[in-house]
Amino acid sequence: MTTNPYRLPRTVVPSNYQIHLTPDLEKFTFDGRVDIDLDINESVTSFALNAKELELSSASVTVDGQTFISGAPSFDDEYETATFTFDSALPTGSAVATITFTGILNDQLHGFYRSTYTDNNGVSHTIATTQFESHDARKAFPCWDEPAFKATYEVTLVVPAHLAAYSNSAVVRETDLGNAKREVVFDRTMKMSTYLVAFVVGPFESTEEVVVRGVPMRVIYPIGKGHLTEIGMETAIHAIEFFSDYFDIPYPGDKLDLIAIPDFAAGAMENLGLVTFRDTALLVDPKTGAHSDIERVAEVVNHEIAHMWFGDLVTMEWWEGIWLNEAFATFMESICTDHFRPQWQKWVGFNPARDMAFNVDGLHSTRAIEYEVISPNDCRGMFDVLTYIKGCAVLRMLEQYLGEETFRDGIRIYLKKHAYGNTVTKDLWSALEESSGQPVGAIMDTWILQGGHPLVKVENGTISQSPFSYLPPQDKSAIGSLWQVPVLSREIGSTTINKQLLTSASAPLVTSGVAVVNAGGSGFYRTAYGNTELAAIAAHLTELDVLERAVLFSDT
Repeated sequence: MTTNPYRLPRTVVPSNYQIHLTPDLEKFTFDGRVDIDLDINESVTSFALNAKELELSSASVTVDGQTFISGAPSFDDEYETATFTFDSALPTGSAVATITFTGILNDQLHGFYRSTYTDNNGVSHTIATTQFESHDARKAFPCWDEPAFKATYEVTLVVPAHLAAYSNSAVVRETDLGNAKREVVFDRTMKMSTYLVAFVVGPFESTEEVVVRGVPMRVIYPIGKGHLTEIGMETAIHAIEFFSDYFDIPYPGDKLDLIAIPDFAAGAMENLGLVTFRDTALLVDPKTGAHSDIERVAEVVNHEIAHMWFGDLVTMEWWEGIWLNEAFATFMESICTDHFRPQWQKWVGFNPARDMAFNVDGLHSTRAIEYEVISPNDCRGMFDVLTYIKGCAVLRMLEQYLGEETFRDGIRIYLKKHAYGNTVTKDLWSALEESSGQPVGAIMDTWILQGGHPLVKVENGTISQSPFSYLPPQDKSAIGSLWQVPVLSREIGSTTINKQLLTSASAPLVTSGVAVVNAGGSGFYRTAYGNTELAAIAAHLTELDVLERAVLFSDT
């Protein structure tokens, strides 16, 4: 049994959920029933799962034709669990648990919540939608609400007949129930984590369905906003093709809906097959929209579709790994956007964001990119500039050091080996070590497990490193002391990139002549030159590329 009290034991493990929900958009409530296929690994008289803000019935568990009925569940508000206890032990083997429940369609933008919007005719509409990351699926249905408890899901929604209903997978059938109600049954999903389950009910319209690489795809939007879907659709078509090729794995879902939600706390959410967006992150007028707004839509769409592989198909085992989900999606978003619109010069545009990460990471109050998470609430602080931007920047640095093809090959190894499973960070480093033959884990631990970044100085043919800080040293600083620095350098007048790994405080620089360190501008470190070296580079500024000049001006 795990020692973390916020994590559930694996004595009873779910494999499939049949979720049946009836939301009431007038009373702001919902009724539900869930039938959960279980594997009982040890004979037990009780089991716990996660539930919050739900009224639960007793549970019935059927094993080999024998049904066991629990008493009323006991709740633990701190750990957000409900425990069902039985008069006799449940035998090991396959079982089905059935629980009925009711809940509130809250107005907090998390869990299963309600929202309203007003259309162009001034008519107000109510919708019900979901946001489960990180651990709010437990507010919609009782479940093992941890990323490592992957399962499949079959969702059924009973909705007003005039409203649309969407979930992660394709519709299997729709049935008119009379009384202005209809039942919408969705196909079984792939094996995935609870935080990726999604359902939306409300008055929406959609674009015509387009099939890309065998994947039906459309943009869904509030009434009257169809003219704002072109950029999102064009970006998504390109992204499906690009990522399918890059990862060498087909899109893992059976369809892809991109849906604009009027009230949405985040920019977007990578629910498999039903990606939810803040409406301004998906909808933009291609004729009158500002370039920054158009580029933002492309970036967010690319980010979320990258997650379909890196995050949904392969998922972190626990929440300390969320940095890798988000940093890698930001990295892949940048590569895909650069391929989609090369003229936007995405990596040049990334430089100001990287400077923001430098500004935070140069303070003694910085943190390591990855740190221990006990309660799921602890991971909320990870959704910041250090995770998204510094994380992306160090992945870009690693890619440029290993080589783009070698890096891509390692990612393919990682995704294929761990498809439908869960990983920890070292699993990615192992795959990249396999493709490159380089000590990736040893290198990246110095960037991920300690805060801060180094100042790399070049003087008299020697390269050295020291911790960078905006303030004098402090005993309680979170800034590290030594990094394994992948250094790219080149001689002015040459396009040949020399690579070296600086693992100690100083070493001879492998590039002679007038040397540019951080060649290409992909290193996440500050640079400094001796007076002689700086004067020599200043005499050749026009021979630096855009990013090299930006790095020089930012660091000097």
